[in-house]
Amino acid sequence: MENLELLENLLKQAKELPHRDDAHLDSLLKRTEMILRNIFGLSSKYLKDLNRIWFTPGVYPAEERSYNERWKSGQSILINLINTAIEEQKLFGKTKPNIKSNSTIPSSEINTSIFIVHGHDEEMKQAVARTIEKIGLDPIILHEKPNEGRTIIEKFTDYSGVSFAVVLLSPDDYAHSRSSDPKNAKFRARQNVVFELGFFIGKLGRTRVLVLYQEEPNFEMPSDYSGVLYTLYDKSGSWQFDLIRELKNSGYSVDANKIL
Repeated sequence: MENLELLENLLKQAKELPHRDDAHLDSLLKRTEMILRNIFGLSSKYLKDLNRIWFTPGVYPAEERSYNERWKSGQSILINLINTAIEEQKLFGKTKPNIKSNSTIPSSEINTSIFIVHGHDEEMKQAVARTIEKIGLDPIILHEKPNEGRTIIEKFTDYSGVSFAVVLLSPDDYAHSRSSDPKNAKFRARQNVVFELGFFIGKLGRTRVLVLYQEEPNFEMPSDYSGVLYTLYDKSGSWQFDLIRELKNSGYSVDANKIL
């Protein structure tokens, strides 16, 4: 299929995106990222602009109208971005190198450190760290690194220069909003985990952040990250292959046989 045809199919899907359908949105964003990367290259401005498109309000909680307006705005911006990419293809053709989705990112754009954002679940944290080590990458667990007289935010900033992050959502807190009945309390991830999730989405883009969550009754997922892939952390270990796939799609050369 020619590049122009791929982009025109994307445009059609963007226009027909069901309203507030997160599953369709996630699929569309990942397909858009893959196609733009292959046509225009890893450093394309289109990829950077794609990662700046939001489909949910920036504050929580928000009125229903805000969610609807933010979704429509995000869809409109996405359509405009694809239209611009189509116009460039029609005018200039393929002017950037074609980079396969599972190719290795140039050394100037990648490092082998993978930041692990975690809560209080030690088993989950260690399982992810050991998996990352098995495939030849370096897991960054902040509290294991020396403080060297730095504040927490200074230390976090110093170690956040990574090309990929794995965020672990475990049911560590139990809370409810001030205006609701305590009986409506739900399990939540730690506040620092949600903060760091937002930080890495803003820094790396949605496609280079994998969120693993534990299946727990009455667990409240962060609500303002529409389009982010949430992957179940299951005891069978199938999440490991999801991690491998996402790393490959982000340009890492990793071998799934190493985790068998």
